Amino acid sequence: MEDVRRNYHRLRMTARRLFRYRKRQVEKVAAQADDTLDRHLFKRFSRLYQVRRFVISWTILLMFIGFGSIWQVRGLDKFYLELGPVAGGIYREGLLGTFTTANPIFAVDSVDLAVSKLVFSGLFKLSPKGELQPDLARNITVDDIGLNYTVTLRDDVYWHDGEKFNADDVVYTYDTIKNPEVKSPLFTSWSSVKIKQLDEYTVVFTLPNSLSSFKYSLTNGILPKHALSNVTGADLRSSNFNTVNPIGTGPFTYKSVEITGNNIDERAEKVTLDKNDNYFRSRAKIDGIVIRTFRDEERLQSAFIDKEINAMVGLRSVSDEVFADDRVQQFSVPLSSQVMLFLNNSSPILNDVKIRRALLKSTDVDGLLSSLNFATIKTDSPFLKSHFTYTSDKVQSDYNPQEADALFNEAGWLKNEKGIRMKDGKPLELQFVSQSLTEYATIAIGLQKQWAEQGVIINPLLQQEEDIQSGAVSRHDYDVLLYGISLGPDPDVFAYWHSSQNDPRLKTRLNLSEYSNAQADLSLEAGRTRLDEELRKAKYSSFVENWLNDVPAIALYQPRFLYIVRGTFDGFDLGEFTNSTDRFYSVTNWMIRREKMIKM
Repeated sequence: MEDVRRNYHRLRMTARRLFRYRKRQVEKVAAQADDTLDRHLFKRFSRLYQVRRFVISWTILLMFIGFGSIWQVRGLDKFYLELGPVAGGIYREGLLGTFTTANPIFAVDSVDLAVSKLVFSGLFKLSPKGELQPDLARNITVDDIGLNYTVTLRDDVYWHDGEKFNADDVVYTYDTIKNPEVKSPLFTSWSSVKIKQLDEYTVVFTLPNSLSSFKYSLTNGILPKHALSNVTGADLRSSNFNTVNPIGTGPFTYKSVEITGNNIDERAEKVTLDKNDNYFRSRAKIDGIVIRTFRDEERLQSAFIDKEINAMVGLRSVSDEVFADDRVQQFSVPLSSQVMLFLNNSSPILNDVKIRRALLKSTDVDGLLSSLNFATIKTDSPFLKSHFTYTSDKVQSDYNPQEADALFNEAGWLKNEKGIRMKDGKPLELQFVSQSLTEYATIAIGLQKQWAEQGVIINPLLQQEEDIQSGAVSRHDYDVLLYGISLGPDPDVFAYWHSSQNDPRLKTRLNLSEYSNAQADLSLEAGRTRLDEELRKAKYSSFVENWLNDVPAIALYQPRFLYIVRGTFDGFDLGEFTNSTDRFYSVTNWMIRREKMIKM
């Protein structure tokens, strides 16, 4: 025990000596460091004053080199860096109108069509060049007689809920459209078409008669059978599927809809869509789209100016305040439509072809179009210049007031001392109707002046779209109608000029001129039942000749689609749109952000 105590005491003494030794070493090193700092640093501070010019010169030189390097790097940015489009961001678009449904077989107005186009895919889609391109379909074949269209479908498409797309969905969609209980606006176009499924990815459409433009009907959105098969036709329009949980195969998925406002005038909707990461084509580069609705142009433009939205759709004219921001871009895209002066051939005055010809020669179309505040594409035929049936040697007559005067006189309408044309004691007075749009009002004012020079009186009546649709257009209650008709990429104009389309019993009585010519009818019938373009062109030749001779209307111009966008907007494809939703043709390529990147 005593030995243990002695060993313990010896160890303690050894540890203390070691600690004292280490402490002396640390103190020695610290003292040496202090001495070194004092001799080599602190004592030298006093000498800085003596070399102050040298120090200041080097300091300035180093600063100059530093700032110069920064300036040079920034200056060289333009040689090896550039601003380039990058993915990401939320695109916010404002539209005039109301959101009521995303269901493609019910969508009619611009807002519903926009949401439907982004959420749902069709069998085919139309490019801005008027070319029909496969979407859910891989290809289409037509038999020799033009009655059976066989469509082969893609086998790599999934619905937004993960279920696989197949031919069942296609057959269900068109059978639903054909169901009278559903009351789809597409019913008339599809009621006589038969749809048959050959296998899981092949369907056949059988027409009662050959129709060369049929394939352009295959662009409407396809519905998911698995999500709607338990909903009856009568209940489909009110189904939650339309506004709460629409399931499509399109590039964007439906997230939500928000409604604000306490009354109809203040009501507005905000529809939010997310990028579909499982889209069967290239995924969208933007993260999502927000569509906001507005009841009037003033509120829409105000939201754009306040930077609440990136783009505006549906405007006829734009205030100067919008363009105060130099980042604002304006796209004015021609539509495959035509604005015309429809001359009611059943009118007591206009049933005389000489009067219609005289009115044509009294109309300076170039002068009317120059009064508009935007560039237009002039039209001079029942076909557009983009139609393969258009020929520049068969166009309507030009403005010629001398020939117009002679035709009026030949028809017995002579000018009195006041310059007004009279016949049997009655003035040559016409009821003129058009939609209350700024551009139409401008045309009406110009036309009123031009025809007044020939002694023709017109009484203009400008109406709201809903009023003109339910009134003058449906009843043909006018002498002259200034109106726009949609033609599309195919030159099938049967609906507007065939005499059968003037039947008052029709829901859509689109022969707005009440034009009737037996030879023109035969030509229209033959032209729409042939598949070969050259043959169709030959068949339509007689129709054009008769139309130009009979002057059932005066062709004016192609209307435009006006698209206002702020900031970066890359990947947008221009062309000739069939309708406003064609702007989404290249939506998966849109990019709204830019960052610096190395030049390639």
